[in-house]
Amino acid sequence: MNYSLKEKGLIASLIITLIVFGDYFIDVFRSLNSTEPNQNGLMNIITVVILIAVLEAIIHSILAGVNDEVEDERDKLIERLSYRNAYWVLCVGAWFLIAQVFLDATFMPIVGLTTTPFGLANLILFAFILAEVIMFITQLYYYRKGVV
Repeated sequence: MNYSLKEKGLIASLIITLIVFGDYFIDVFRSLNSTEPNQNGLMNIITVVILIAVLEAIIHSILAGVNDEVEDERDKLIERLSYRNAYWVLCVGAWFLIAQVFLDATFMPIVGLTTTPFGLANLILFAFILAEVIMFITQLYYYRKGVV
């Protein structure tokens, strides 16, 4: 398939986000079930954010060297629609976390996730990353299928 420069950038961002944050969340959620506390949680997230920034900068600078496309109304509409979908995912995630925190005393808590600040912070970060992945996927979908 022929991909536009914008689609190539979205695919690269999606892959980088899924690989780097996927590995991070696998380690985090695995460590929540262990008995020893995670002492370097802040350093792990700082490392992940720096790694994402460096990889994104490298990929997008390579792609920008051959940029001859002009952004038009279709691009702006696709961005607006994808941000809307990401917003809804983030809202659902936030309300789910709020409900889970309030219902912890009533129902069986998700052990380690909402009972510790580290677990709750990582669930909030997971909601943000999930919203970003939904935004990338929505943009790719609309670039391929078109906007009706």
